[in-house]
Amino acid sequence: MVYLTAQGEQMLTADGADHRAEITMRDSASGLMREYYPSGKLWRVVPLAHVGMGIRHGVAMSYDEAGKLRKREEYVGGHRQGEVQLFDASGALSRTKVYQHDKLVSQQCFTATGQATGCQEEKHAPQYPEGMTGLMRDIQKAVVLPPEYMVKRNYGIATLKFIVDEHAKITGATVLKAPSESMGQAVLDALKRIAPFQAPPTIDGENVAVIYTLPIKLGAPPQGWNMPNAYYDSPKVNFLTDATDH
Repeated sequence: MVYLTAQGEQMLTADGADHRAEITMRDSASGLMREYYPSGKLWRVVPLAHVGMGIRHGVAMSYDEAGKLRKREEYVGGHRQGEVQLFDASGALSRTKVYQHDKLVSQQCFTATGQATGCQEEKHAPQYPEGMTGLMRDIQKAVVLPPEYMVKRNYGIATLKFIVDEHAKITGATVLKAPSESMGQAVLDALKRIAPFQAPPTIDGENVAVIYTLPIKLGAPPQGWNMPNAYYDSPKVNFLTDATDH
C-alpha cells in the first residue's frame, strides 16, 4: 500500500494523502498499480515496466466512481503510444485519440448513437458554487486579518495562485504578492475554509487540472472598492493539458 498526493507523489504515511494505491509486483522491477479515489472506489489500473521509476508500459484503464470504464490508454516505455479511447457516462465510446511518442496525431469523435462526427475541443472549468464570482467572494469572506490590521484599517490586494487538480482538489496554493506577509498568510488560511469544488476541470471529457490566479481584496479602504483600477490583476484560469500524466 502506498499513499499519494493529488499529483501522484508518494507519501510516507496516510496523513495528508489525497488517495492511495496498491502495487502488485510481477518481478523485481515491473508490476501493476491500482489507484483508488479518496472514497475508496477503484480509479485506475496502470501497468508499470519499472515500479520505482514509475514507467508506464501497457494498457491503463480509468473508471468513474460508479465503476464504469471512462478511459483506455496505451503506453510504451513511459510514453503515450497508440490509441486512447474515451467513454461517456453511459459507457458509449465518445472519442478516440492516436498518439506517437506522447504527440497527438489524430482523433475521431462519435455521437451517442455511435456515428462518426467532427471533434471540437470542449473545455470545462472546475465547478464551484456560483462560479468565479462565488469563489472570489467566498475566499474574501473567509479571510481573517490579524488584529493589528483591523485596528489600523489597512487594506490592499493579494494575488493568490493555486491548482484545482483532476480530483477537484485544491493544491499548490501560494501568494504571489500581498500588502504584507501576514496578510498573504491570511489568504492562504482562508482558502482552506471555503466550500469544495463540485466537479473537476475537463478537456474533451478527460479530467485535467487548472491553475487559478486571483486578486483577493483585503480590508476596507475608506473610499470603498469602487475606486479606479481596484483590481490590478485580472482573474485567470489556465488549463494544464498534461495534468493526467503525473
